[in-house]
Amino acid sequence: MKINTKALGDASAAAFAAHKKPAGGADFKAALEAAKQPTAAQELDTYMKKSPAGRMMEMILKSLGETPQSLAAKSPQEQAAIMAKVNAILKQKMEEATAKTNGGGTPAV
Repeated sequence: MKINTKALGDASAAAFAAHKKPAGGADFKAALEAAKQPTAAQELDTYMKKSPAGRMMEMILKSLGETPQSLAAKSPQEQAAIMAKVNAILKQKMEEATAKTNGGGTPAV
């Protein structure tokens, strides 16, 4: 019995070619991009370093569909209008928290 080694070699080469990774360092580039993304621990650390007021402001901005970066890109008039909304929401939340602390009565003056 004779084994056809050429056919075996061709089949091995075809199987290897099917699993071959793209040339040009595409995997390395993808790994670099993935490394640039912050991990959950890094995001938590950044969040915890912010002051409570900063976290509250960011939360309110997010509820208005804004970010600190998008706010900075707006005109001074637009920034003032958005910050007025943020201040009104913050004031309302503080009044609600005070009322809750005082047993549901009217806020203390």
